[in-house]
Amino acid sequence: MNMWQSAKCKRILEHYGFDNQQEKLVEECEELIEAAQGEDWDHFIEELADVRIMVEQMYYALDPDQQKQYHEMVGFKIERTLQRMRDEKAPTVPGSDQ
Repeated sequence: MNMWQSAKCKRILEHYGFDNQQEKLVEECEELIEAAQGEDWDHFIEELADVRIMVEQMYYALDPDQQKQYHEMVGFKIERTLQRMRDEKAPTVPGSDQ
């Protein structure tokens, strides 16, 4: 998301308010789940975009410390997944408990 789109998301959040947009996030997540289970890529892309916009808005509802915590959590989760991927590729030793 570019800085202009991010700024517009912040304006939308300020206009509609956190509570309303939090409910909208739940709705959009439900629609994304449904689209992800189907085979219509156009619909999936549309719902993915809707969720991305809502997540961006929720980010702006966080205070600076929470935004920092969010970025740290994203980094942690990415690294954890990469570690799991490395572990999956690790050769198993015959006769070991793995």
